[in-house]
Amino acid sequence: MKRKYLRACRESLGLPRPAAANKLGISQIHLRKLEDGSVNPSVLVLQRFCELYGKNPQELFPDIFRYTTSRQR
Repeated sequence: MKRKYLRACRESLGLPRPAAANKLGISQIHLRKLEDGSVNPSVLVLQRFCELYGKNPQELFPDIFRYTTSRQR
């Protein structure tokens, strides 16, 4: 699952992939894999994304933070 919003956030800040990867403390390849949805971020990298992009984790990685609604009995 591609994370198009994650990439759009980076691009809206005018950050090319190399600059964003540097600010996040990860490799360009890892950033590409995160944006493609082939890997998930560590807690530390997730926190860095939120700080850099000014968004919450649920916005940036909705596939990880899917909420299920179920009734407890």
